[in-house]
Amino acid sequence: MPNYNFNNNYQPPYTPTYYPKAQANQYYFVNGIEGAKSFQMSPNQNVLLMDSDNPICYMKVSNNVGQSNIRYFKIEEIDENKTKEIISTPHPTIEYALKSDIENINNRLEELTNLIKGSAKGEQ
Repeated sequence: MPNYNFNNNYQPPYTPTYYPKAQANQYYFVNGIEGAKSFQMSPNQNVLLMDSDNPICYMKVSNNVGQSNIRYFKIEEIDENKTKEIISTPHPTIEYALKSDIENINNRLEELTNLIKGSAKGEQ
């Protein structure tokens, strides 16, 4: 007679599921610019570093090989009215030259060049 074991407690092997870590906005406190420069980061990471000694913050950004750049910002407290003024002030727009403007400048340069060449020939 065959031996049937119905109380087999078979469990499949555990395979953990790895989820990528979500990068949260991070900020840390450092002591001055030297603390910001020596702050260790992983590749492709952005960190806001707050200076605990001065009203300055640093934005440190590392590229895919771990090299980092630092940008410096001044922290200044403003009141609500100043905030509204800053938000409502229009930002300057960049004006670009049109193709016709550049053609006009080139034509004028040619005229001036010919004038200079003509006066140089007349003097000789």
